[in-house]
Amino acid sequence: MDADWLIKLAKSKLKELVCRNFTVIISQAVKEEVIDNAHGHPDAVIIRENLERKLLALSKVKSLSKKGEDSIFAIYKLGKFDAICSDDKRFINRLRFFDIPYITPAVFIAILLKKGKLTIKEAYKRLDSLSPFISDDEYNAIKLLLETRRLR
Repeated sequence: MDADWLIKLAKSKLKELVCRNFTVIISQAVKEEVIDNAHGHPDAVIIRENLERKLLALSKVKSLSKKGEDSIFAIYKLGKFDAICSDDKRFINRLRFFDIPYITPAVFIAILLKKGKLTIKEAYKRLDSLSPFISDDEYNAIKLLLETRRLR
């Protein structure tokens, strides 16, 4: 998971739900970006607590890169992971080029709904809380998915 993605989940109050239902690993570079270099910021405090409570895991793989996206890319290539979590357009283009699966923030709402971890009503509420932090395209795609599920 990259830093921007992690911060967006924290701001939208989705992070704990995602972390309780999936194994989420961050790199040392991401930790430095969202915790160590964000002294006293409320998101940094919450994310630090998540690491301490083992809701998030810090990768044991050391990356030479100080940039979050590069470090998680390197870690992904070495490990057995399902996907990279990011919504950075340039990074996603790179992931597509290398045929690496990725998950954007709102997609987790659809996944959690499908797994029965959210009701339709909760999914709409979570999508609304995430909406200020995601693109209109991502918001509208997940909203359409929710509407078609509701109509079933």
